[in-house]
Amino acid sequence: MEEEQRNHKRFNPAGIAAHLIIDPPPPAEEIVIDGHVVDMSYSGIKIKLKQPLGCDVEEAELRIYIILPESHVPISIHGMIKHVQESHECGLQYADQHSEGELDNLMFECVKYASHPDDESH
Repeated sequence: MEEEQRNHKRFNPAGIAAHLIIDPPPPAEEIVIDGHVVDMSYSGIKIKLKQPLGCDVEEAELRIYIILPESHVPISIHGMIKHVQESHECGLQYADQHSEGELDNLMFECVKYASHPDDESH
């Protein structure tokens, strides 16, 4: 069995919509694909897309756009695709340009919506 190599624990914030915005190299135009957050951590996020990527995103700049569920504040996170599963689910790593405070704001609200499989009281 492969040992877990993540530095940050992932959690599943139920019901949070996400939009993957792909900025491919010119002359191609911006692509927006809707989806929802499968899981997230301080280092990355997994999104299940409503349609396949359908394009080469190897060199494209990406943004993940989320409206925070409680405050309704829009958050835009830059990142890069680390893996794609069946073209509908992708794991993204956040870009280094984000401060810990920016990620704290995202995590603070989203963790409230996380499902807790160990918690029997739900």
